[in-house]
Amino acid sequence: MTNKELFDALKAPFKPEDVEWRVGRKTKDKSKGEVLAYISARAVQERLDEVVGADKWSVEYTPVDFGDKKRTNYKGEVEVTSVKGFLATLTINLPEGYTVQKTDGANCTDFEPFKGGISGAFRRVGSAFGIGRYLYSLPAIWVELDQWGNFKKPNLPSWALPEGVTQESQSPVQQHHGSEDTPATQASNGEVIFPKGKYAGKPVSSVTDMGYLSWVADRSNFSEDIKQAASKVIADQQMNMYDEPA
Repeated sequence: MTNKELFDALKAPFKPEDVEWRVGRKTKDKSKGEVLAYISARAVQERLDEVVGADKWSVEYTPVDFGDKKRTNYKGEVEVTSVKGFLATLTINLPEGYTVQKTDGANCTDFEPFKGGISGAFRRVGSAFGIGRYLYSLPAIWVELDQWGNFKKPNLPSWALPEGVTQESQSPVQQHHGSEDTPATQASNGEVIFPKGKYAGKPVSSVTDMGYLSWVADRSNFSEDIKQAASKVIADQQMNMYDEPA
């Protein structure tokens, strides 16, 4: 296998059963939702083992601490958030005799911060090598939701399937609901407010704890309104970081 063939194999689409889905935005009546496709850290590991060889790749994690970030909330109070995470450096031994490294990172999550941080960093550095990156090119996919938020797994377009693979309609995806699956409340100005938990009673937009917001958006059982609001705060924060002068 040449280096080019190896990288092409890393970038190849996954089988439909290896692609996972979660609900992002919802319509106001919550009868439809936009679903987002992603690949798990385990799937990235298996792709590396299959294509590169289990003894031909390694990953090293470096904890990072950017200190405390201060922000004034809607009440005029100064909130301090500790910004911590992990950098993952993935090293691959190429067939033609040299190695290549790439590094990417992710914040610690509020829930299982160590596990969540390294998993996020690993998936991101895998994408840096092209693993699962094609899923970012999927068009917006909206599905019907039942009263519990469950939906039928959508079919992927032909270009997002492995060569020779066809896809039939998928079985329903069950949305897991726990004690925190509580509907969001809204302030008079339309702000989405946490109904319970660490920041109960506070507007989601006022929370600066990125680790907690990442957990809310990606792994919690809060309602989709709260997850959407948390995702927007994270996206806005990332945009502000890009806009800051070097």
